Amino acid sequence: MVTMATGAALTVPLTSSLLTACSEVKKVEESNYMLSYFNEEDFSSLQDMLDIIIPKTDSPSAVDVGVHQMIDTMVGKVYDPAQQKEFSEKFTALQTFGSSNLSVENFKSLMNSAEEKDQEAKSGLLGLKQQAVAYYLSTEEIGKNYLNYLPVPGAYEPCISLESVGGKAWAL
Repeated sequence: MVTMATGAALTVPLTSSLLTACSEVKKVEESNYMLSYFNEEDFSSLQDMLDIIIPKTDSPSAVDVGVHQMIDTMVGKVYDPAQQKEFSEKFTALQTFGSSNLSVENFKSLMNSAEEKDQEAKSGLLGLKQQAVAYYLSTEEIGKNYLNYLPVPGAYEPCISLESVGGKAWAL
């Protein structure tokens, strides 16, 4: 009985997330997007930072595939108040550090800085980079057009050459 009660207690909170986990997330046109967490100024700052972290090259930038909207939605709708507060503090420190000159060089100097006052901004940048890369690689456009993508996986082949799969890494 104890095992069943424990299983039920652990399963119930996951049920709603499992039911909505397969729902499709689409990038919304900028003019129609309703902010969940950021104000307009901070959202613009987030877009500028993401364009530095993942700029447009032969593949789209992070902003082009809607990473900024995913971050806004996650922080606004998924994070609990304590996580939102921590994110806000680090993001504000990062904005303050980059306010004078938002550039790749500025971010590099932050990452190389050992000063205590820069640690919160450095932590904010690392967190933002992790989110940006994770959300970027999980978008449909990047997964289907720039990574190898198999909607139904085939046989497991542990040792294959990169050339045999078209020279691209696998999508998640």
